[in-house]
Amino acid sequence: MSSGDNNEKLIKAAEIAEAKITGKETPADDPHKKADAENKGHLSGDQTTCAETPVATVGATPETAT
Repeated sequence: MSSGDNNEKLIKAAEIAEAKITGKETPADDPHKKADAENKGHLSGDQTTCAETPVATVGATPETAT
């Protein structure tokens, strides 16, 4: 890896950090933004989020479930 690559990474990191600190939109090459865009809509019909996960009471049995 050349020092030029290191300088580019440092500049990108500084731009992302500055945008987050000032509350501005992060650059399009922000790795977090890219990952969020790639993961959007990847839940299938069989998967649920934590908020949608059903909770059973302590001592529940299949007969008491409704």
